[in-house]
Amino acid sequence: MQNSTDLRAEVLDSPTSQATLNFVAPELGERVLLADPRNYRVQVITDVAGSEIAGLEVSLDAGRPRRLPVAAPTITLGELLSEDAELAPGSHWLFAAPILASGFVPRAASGGARAAKARRFYIGKSADEAVGPSGAIWLRRPEGSYNGVKSGESVTVDAFVFSALGVEIDAPCTIALRSPKVSGQLRLSSPFVLHELPSGVYEASASALPASTSVTHFTVNRELGGGP
Repeated sequence: MQNSTDLRAEVLDSPTSQATLNFVAPELGERVLLADPRNYRVQVITDVAGSEIAGLEVSLDAGRPRRLPVAAPTITLGELLSEDAELAPGSHWLFAAPILASGFVPRAASGGARAAKARRFYIGKSADEAVGPSGAIWLRRPEGSYNGVKSGESVTVDAFVFSALGVEIDAPCTIALRSPKVSGQLRLSSPFVLHELPSGVYEASASALPASTSVTHFTVNRELGGGP
């Protein structure tokens, strides 16, 4: 079943662009051995054609994406940490993508994967390369709070499945959604939109065979004004 929730879902077409993105630092499988790894500086490089790219998003593990300007594509690991998260020794994943003015990650005009990349690295000397799944999931959206009736009318879900090399792969991804009023699973191509979400706190988890499950939480407050 593609959608076992009571919500109406609509698959969206990914816009196209010539923009590309790659990680400069860290290198694939790099070990960060700084006394305080929060000071380690992540750097990406992008080939932007035209002005349609509004910025770059970078995320650490299951943390909320941070938006960077195209002219300054660098940020420290500490700046990517969520308030309640720790940069523990062992394996971590970084995710990055160019973002169009529409808020979506573009796909190459020739088709194929979207312009998002992942990079696995390690904190400290812990030797856990062979532990756990080899790939990763970036559950980029939904995130944060959606305030007001208009915001709750359409919430975008956007998930990426990556290989161990950090390249997006075409693997089925299941999104499990849970809240006091909504529960069920969706197996749809990303990105897609969920319509008319009732107010509440939601847990969304994304799972795929080559990767660990990624979990995020978001809130819909239809009774409040403002934007997401």
